[in-house]
Order: sequence, then C-alpha cells, then structure tokens
Amino acid sequence: MTPARTVDPASRLMVALDAPDLSTSLRIARRLRGLARTVKVGSILFTAAGPAAIARMQALGFDVFLDLKFHDIPSTVEKSCRAAARHGVAWLTVHASGGPDMVKAALTGAAEEARRRGVARPRVLAVTVLTSVAAKDAGSLTRRVVALASEARRAGADGVVASAWEAGAIRRRLGRSGVIVCPGIRPHGTESSDQRRVATPGEALRRGADYLVVGRPVTDARDPRAVMSGILREMEGIR
Repeated sequence: MTPARTVDPASRLMVALDAPDLSTSLRIARRLRGLARTVKVGSILFTAAGPAAIARMQALGFDVFLDLKFHDIPSTVEKSCRAAARHGVAWLTVHASGGPDMVKAALTGAAEEARRRGVARPRVLAVTVLTSVAAKDAGSLTRRVVALASEARRAGADGVVASAWEAGAIRRRLGRSGVIVCPGIRPHGTESSDQRRVATPGEALRRGADYLVVGRPVTDARDPRAVMSGILREMEGIR
C-alpha cells in the first residue's frame, strides 16, 4: 500500500481517547470536531464502554482506530479482527511479535468480514516495540524494531506502529511500502510521562512518519482545541 502523503495535517493526526469512561471521551471528541478526523479507541475506553464507544464516535463523524493490539494464536486473532471489521473500524492493531502467521490471520479475518458486509477492510497495523520501552541500547532496539516491521510487512500488514526514533530506519528498509504510525507525540514543552521514546510532531514527520498519534497533551489540556490547533500548525507543509 502506498502511504497517504496528503498536505492536510488533520488527516494525518489521530487523537487517542484514553479517558476511563465514555461520557468524558465523548465530551473531548465533540470539542475536537473539525480538527481531528480519526480517534483512537484503546483498551481503557473499550474495556469501559465496549463497542458502544466505536459506534458513538462514528456517529460524531470520526473514523475509528481500534487499538487493542491483538496478540494470540492465529485463529483467535482472526476472529477478533472479524469482529473489528463488523464494527466498521478504519484501523486496527496487532502485535508484530505474534509472528507472520498471526498477522496473516488478522488480515484474513478483517478482509473476509469486510467483503461479506460490502465495506472497506480495516487497515491492519503491526505494533513493533512500545514507546514506553527505554532505549538502553538504541542501535539494538532499532534493529529489533526494523526486523519486526519488515517481517510484518512481508506478512501483509498495511503498516507498522513504531516510535519516531525508529521511523527513519524503517523507512530506509521499507522504502515507500507501508505506512508508519508514530505514537508518543509530544508538542514542545510537554512532559513525556511514562513514554520514553517521544518526539515532537515536526520531528516525527521529518523522520518518516505518515500518521501521528497524540493523546494526553491534547485530551488532558484545559483547551484541547488550542493544543490541537498548535500541533496542526506545526505539521503544515511537512511531507
């Protein structure tokens, strides 16, 4: 798949809604309408609210990135991805460390269910190494991330999730094949919290990211729209 290289920053920025309840997440999402197009529903919100979280975000006009990082035997992951496709999500994640057979099973489940329903298949992203992992040996960690990314792409994953620290190395290995989604995005002056391998929006894009995921710097802000607008301004003009 050829990565989307749009000049519109809003289409490249995903907001992680990690609030512990649906009402809070909906309040934040409503405040970001017109600035964000995709919201990420992860394990916190999905565990609290279930599929209703997906449906309510879609009703507000958002695409949904279901980030549950499936990691199990291939048959279980296949069925999980079938269920995700039934919910009409635009993106879903599996752990790259689950191996190529698991990644292939995820794609099979998502594709067959989407085809049965006559809808677009969710794009399957393989998560490499979480951004909370410290890089004690940056070279070794980068090699591990690149190896996982390469294996996942060979298995058919549409792209990978990795920190901006490794985005350049992944891009050099994969070329323009597959998308790179970078979480751990922190605007200038923002605390990294439990994230270790973080980058500013501009840094991530210049290193090769196609899409960025930002969470707490926006969702915990007193004025989420102002913070979001600042991030989008930083992204403008960077391809």
